[in-house]
Amino acid sequence: MALDEKNLLSKNIVCPICGTSFTRYTLRKKNLSIQNRDVDYRPTYSGFTPRYYSVCVCPHCFYAAEDKFFCPKMSAEEARKHALLESHRSEWESQNRIRAVTNGQLIWKDNESEKLKELTPIQISILRQIKPLLDRILTDVVKKNKPINELQKQGDLELAIRSWELAAVCYKARRANHRILGYTYLNAAWTARDAFDETTDLELKKRYKAFEINYLKEAITFLKITNLATGADEAFMPDGTRIPKEDIPQSRVFEVMYILAGANKILGDFAESNKYLEQIIYGAGSNSPSGIVLWFVNQAREMRLNKQTQSNVYEGETEGEEFEGEDDE
Repeated sequence: MALDEKNLLSKNIVCPICGTSFTRYTLRKKNLSIQNRDVDYRPTYSGFTPRYYSVCVCPHCFYAAEDKFFCPKMSAEEARKHALLESHRSEWESQNRIRAVTNGQLIWKDNESEKLKELTPIQISILRQIKPLLDRILTDVVKKNKPINELQKQGDLELAIRSWELAAVCYKARRANHRILGYTYLNAAWTARDAFDETTDLELKKRYKAFEINYLKEAITFLKITNLATGADEAFMPDGTRIPKEDIPQSRVFEVMYILAGANKILGDFAESNKYLEQIIYGAGSNSPSGIVLWFVNQAREMRLNKQTQSNVYEGETEGEEFEGEDDE
């Protein structure tokens, strides 16, 4: 769905892969609020859907990533401002960590996300080589004979869905970990569901539902590995490769399990869904859960007892949406 210009932000971007300069359109999100959540934790919003605009796609080479991971080429002045901003950010983070430690708290730094905020020469070379794959993903979009960035500005649903798939493929080329890939495919599934809800064309609904199912399966595959990576026991891939451990906050561990429970329920695998619901309900151990963890536990109980299709919205403070794009600049 096309938006008024007043709802969009625009900025000039230079693609780090092919050097093309283009205008990037993003959604102003100051007035957005989450109305509810589906059982797989998909947020629905009052107003417009930010997922349609969360991925930046180069209209020439189709390199794609969320804005925080796109790593555009910068002029000398932009690089200077960026370095100054990062210096202030590092100082602020350091001060917050000191205050947190003093109060007996921990601040988690997502090192896997930090890795995607820089592009190495090897990654750039690989991304240039996978252009034929990116071309195939956007075959139907290219047939519309309009620049990709203009189609995104107009809220093209096919592009909105496919942009997340492009991002996932590019993240794989950049060796992103399973958690990031899982959430990227999850956003693709959620965007396909957004498109399904928005259209009345029965053929398009069928197409968007197929996208949603396929992307949900991909998300489950990667998030299952993430779940194993956060457990205490050693875990291995089917080929015998050891799964590296990932130390993430307890709230994120419960979030992953909740998503796995809901996604499997949507796909009709109730036994697998119940397995993760049990992990949530009994996963807090002897500790009394509180905050968002308690919310997940209560929602899991409801999901297990009822044919629940939506969740309540957590009213407390959260760590923020995972990979939902950045705030207005």
